[in-house]
Amino acid sequence: MVKYSVGILVLFLFQCHPKMEIYLLKSEMIQKLNNPTEINPDLNCLSNLSYVPDTSVVFADTKKIIRMNIHFMNNSRRNENYDGEKGIEYAKYLIYHANRKLAFNKKMNLPIGNNNPAYNPLYEYVLTPLKKDGVDEGIYFHYDDSLYYYINEGKRNNYKRDVINKYAVGNDTILNVFYMVHHPDSIRSNTYSASGSGIALGTNIKLGTTYNQKDDPWLYASLLNHEVGHVMGLNHSWNTNDGCDDTPLNPNCWASTGIDPCDGIISNNMMDYNTNQHAISPCQIGKIRKNMSKANSLQRKLLQKRWCKTDVHKDVFIRDKKTFHGAKDLEGNLHIMEGGELRITCRLSMPENSEIIVNPGGLLILDGATIHNDCGKFWKGIKIVRSGKNFGKVYYGKPSNLENLEIPISFETESNKL
Repeated sequence: MVKYSVGILVLFLFQCHPKMEIYLLKSEMIQKLNNPTEINPDLNCLSNLSYVPDTSVVFADTKKIIRMNIHFMNNSRRNENYDGEKGIEYAKYLIYHANRKLAFNKKMNLPIGNNNPAYNPLYEYVLTPLKKDGVDEGIYFHYDDSLYYYINEGKRNNYKRDVINKYAVGNDTILNVFYMVHHPDSIRSNTYSASGSGIALGTNIKLGTTYNQKDDPWLYASLLNHEVGHVMGLNHSWNTNDGCDDTPLNPNCWASTGIDPCDGIISNNMMDYNTNQHAISPCQIGKIRKNMSKANSLQRKLLQKRWCKTDVHKDVFIRDKKTFHGAKDLEGNLHIMEGGELRITCRLSMPENSEIIVNPGGLLILDGATIHNDCGKFWKGIKIVRSGKNFGKVYYGKPSNLENLEIPISFETESNKL
């Protein structure tokens, strides 16, 4: 009696779960999109807001890592800047605090009463040595009486590249930060402002500081973030149209003084000059990440290429209706689940040996997409899963490209083009 009951149960289970079949996408499986959905004109491949991280889809937007090194410029007596172990410790804590300020992005103070969200910008800095020999930590000390100082008033040298030309290390792929001090003669002048200042010069940054061993490592973290913002393509927001509607012009008050025009709420934006510099607006985040996504851009060359190889722990699952408006670099496989619908309208990089899996009841729409592997490796292509009469579907709208496929797809008009 027991054996008979178990046999009936097993038969019932097999009947309720049809066999899964997986097919590699071929051109004849793709259907033309007859009734295309209207796409928001403000969200396209060139729009800053298309690159704001989508926190509703885990790993659709991954953290970008900026390679960075630190150069402490000192005089021959070695008494004007951090040195040795103290310098190494200071550099590491400086980057730690700068990354912490980015991760804990604050809501914008301006415009007053705004409802703009405070997103995690999803980028950070990592000390990067040129030589992976266990000795080079990406922290360097230079003793040069003619180049150790920084002057941003009078006979300025802040814009000069002499120190960069002599000491920069790997600045085609690493952001070089020169931690310099204001000249002692300048500091002694009553008319010279020796406050923290800096300048971005291509893939290099010069920070003008004052040296005090009792200074906390966080003191110049906001200044570092400000200058990196320039490298990543941001402008000052207080005195010019920076291309973002959510960063209003303002009087650029350092602090609230109680005297007009600094008698009320002041800006806390990272790209303004103020005591906080804790806030990055959604548009600014989008602008940074858009520049990071541009092929061969200065910003992209500074990033770790974490999107080359597949990390299955970073697979992306689409369970409802989504659109990838901006370019993305996935680090895992892409799964479109039952009830999920994904429209891809821009560039999408798939890691090596990864695949896009369209499950039964899932829908993938290629609408002006370019899907490739940004590292020149092969990915496995698009897989369609069928269960009985239920199967995943792929549609196309605007012409799209599938590149770097392990098994190329041939189309009637042009190879790998929809």
